Amino acid sequence: MTTILGSIFWLIITLGVLVTFHELGHFWVARLFKVKVLRFCVGFGKPIWSRYDKQGTEIAVAPIPLGGYVKLLDIRDCDVPAEDIHQTYNHKPYWQKMLIMFAGPAFNFILAFFLYWLMFVVGKNEIQPTLGEPTKIMKQAGFEEKDRLKTIDGEAIRTWSDVSLSLITAGIDRRDIDVEVETDSGTMTIRILPFSAVPEEVAEEKLIEYIGLQAYRMPLAAKMADLDADLPAAKAGLRAGDVIVQINEDVIADWYDVVEAISQIEQGPIKVTYLRDQRRHSTTVPALMTDPDNSDRKILGIRPDSPNESDRTYYNNLFFSLSYGPLDSIGQSFLQIGKITSKSLEMMWKLVTGKASVKNLSGPITIAQVANDSAARGFSWYLSFLALVSLSLGIINLMPVPMLDGGQMMFLSIEKIKGSPLSEQFELKAQLIGIFMIISLMSLAFYNDILRSVS
Repeated sequence: MTTILGSIFWLIITLGVLVTFHELGHFWVARLFKVKVLRFCVGFGKPIWSRYDKQGTEIAVAPIPLGGYVKLLDIRDCDVPAEDIHQTYNHKPYWQKMLIMFAGPAFNFILAFFLYWLMFVVGKNEIQPTLGEPTKIMKQAGFEEKDRLKTIDGEAIRTWSDVSLSLITAGIDRRDIDVEVETDSGTMTIRILPFSAVPEEVAEEKLIEYIGLQAYRMPLAAKMADLDADLPAAKAGLRAGDVIVQINEDVIADWYDVVEAISQIEQGPIKVTYLRDQRRHSTTVPALMTDPDNSDRKILGIRPDSPNESDRTYYNNLFFSLSYGPLDSIGQSFLQIGKITSKSLEMMWKLVTGKASVKNLSGPITIAQVANDSAARGFSWYLSFLALVSLSLGIINLMPVPMLDGGQMMFLSIEKIKGSPLSEQFELKAQLIGIFMIISLMSLAFYNDILRSVS
């Protein structure tokens, strides 16, 4: 319940910030060109709060936080007195109307730049992209544990997010790529990752798993440290020093397997097989109990023994702060925006051409979950997430789809070429098509969200 409430809270905060800033772009530029703004609304539906400013604009908040709008004085919507015609949107020259429409997405890009800049100045805790024990295709291609990824397909790699962006696009194309790595001994070498060996039927979301890429994890044996006598494991007879080898039907190799096995348990009893003094024993734990520190989590009441000093030192040295000075952060922000925009457009094109699956589309549920997770990770992680969504909102709104800013800009361009306004009938039909397209995409995104949540 805590996670659900947190996700809803951060979804409202995220969309509230992004929508407000987007509509502020339209609002500010319209005011700049002396167009009368009738309403500035964040959210959809009947306003639950509103007030009027000195210019007569209604500032409103509506209950459905999935968008917003700026309503401009328009002769197509109502009768306008002759003395107010100069304040109508229709009365303005082509270039001003284009800038008013472009301002919304532009403000999303400006916001993304500022958020990335602030993220780089504050610093974001990251872990160097270092491989765990590779399997499958990556093992066959010669990748080794503790290989540190430096470049993928010629692009510099700093974080695991960079790895994901580079691999998913190349993987969809089934294109072999060069990966520069620094080995555990410090040698730089090029390894070829043969995505051409991945069958076409493997979905994008399964690519990383299929090729056998594993992030490095600190080795943790399935050996238990001191147990709390009041928790289920100790009551069932387990002790510090016991090594778990099986939980129910799941064979255990290390502590990560223990965590995975426990996460799959819905109800007891739970059979735990373990080694004590080199002898195999079994016990039954009646059920998991609710974690006193997290009501959304069930626990067995065990914790791992401490790793050895060398493993802990190596792992701790992988962490670093991705940060720059105020001036250097300006350039880094531009680079980040360029990279994300390029990859986003590439993925959109793959979706349009059918190369990428529509399962990649995400909706409000996924946004809410990731927003909550990012906020839990820290301020800089949330800044990064907010910047990414702001960029996505800006890019999507520039698409030439009726009902979006890009669609309105397309209509204005057609009017300019045609030399006369488009007919109301044509615009109405186009808007209906746009509404149908947007509702269809949103429905598909919701469907994908629900499938991810269920699975």
